[in-house]
Amino acid sequence: MKKNYILLLAGILTFSANSQNTITDFEDLNLQVDSFWNGNDLSGQFVSNQMNFQNNYDTSFGGFWSGVSYSTMRDTSAPGFGNQYSCIAGEGYNSSLTYAVFNPTSDTLLKTNGSVASIEGFWINNSTYAYLSMKNGDSFAKKFGDSTDASGNVDGTNGNDFLKLTIYGENADSVEFYLADFRGASASDYIIKDWTYVDLSTLNPATKALRFNLTSSDVGAFGMNTPNYFCMDNFEIQSPVSLSENQLLSTTIFPNPTVGEFQVNFGSSFHSGSYRLFDISGREVISNSFSNQNSIQFDLAMEKKGVYFLSLESNGQVLTKKVIKN
Repeated sequence: MKKNYILLLAGILTFSANSQNTITDFEDLNLQVDSFWNGNDLSGQFVSNQMNFQNNYDTSFGGFWSGVSYSTMRDTSAPGFGNQYSCIAGEGYNSSLTYAVFNPTSDTLLKTNGSVASIEGFWINNSTYAYLSMKNGDSFAKKFGDSTDASGNVDGTNGNDFLKLTIYGENADSVEFYLADFRGASASDYIIKDWTYVDLSTLNPATKALRFNLTSSDVGAFGMNTPNYFCMDNFEIQSPVSLSENQLLSTTIFPNPTVGEFQVNFGSSFHSGSYRLFDISGREVISNSFSNQNSIQFDLAMEKKGVYFLSLESNGQVLTKKVIKN
């Protein structure tokens, strides 16, 4: 569990008071196991760390919600609308307890609070409701990969089904991610079941709010038949870059993402100093010093997939870099 994760991450980043990656992991919301918050208190939002999440709860017809809720539900087997708040992984990212559940609308659903240099990304997964609907079909939605709809009629897709999430910034830019994709060869068909990282660093750095939209190949007379849900955890932002870090902006990491080995390059300059590499839970993976080098080699082959933070110290200046292992 990661209840102390924010404190651990803060400890990592005290190396650089002016450069900071901040993770919103929802553990600060203190929700009991196998429960959820869906906005029925009519507050219209909730705040976790530096992020503001929008929610709309309509009291009509017994009450229903849209926007963002948060959950600790662990049900990975019950199909249907009654299981709206569970993630198909049965837990949050990195075995955590709490995660967010999105039922997106056209409205802005996520806003940053405070000083933010850029939105970096988040971890995503399918809800149990959407996953089982796409895998098996139900009375409303088709089974992905079939050429017939929920009523057994030929639907014209030839089984080339998909569920796509589009994340919109504030500057007419966007990022697309497929939660399910059956459009290629059958060997490449998939429905996401494990937490997967979505990189948003290509969005305009001035972006401070996001909109989300799900689209599916399975569409009926009243819109999308596939359940309009996905789950999010560990949303990451970066604080403004300090002047001291600008002196180290020539430092690059390649390849990043990596499958194991990667190299830190200092450009044409030679540096001496030290480094510490941490995983996303705050565990120190490796630390060492370096002397009169223009590059450093690393190998994460024996480490788990996920996000790591590399803190480099040289001549009293500190630079924190994110490394992703696939």
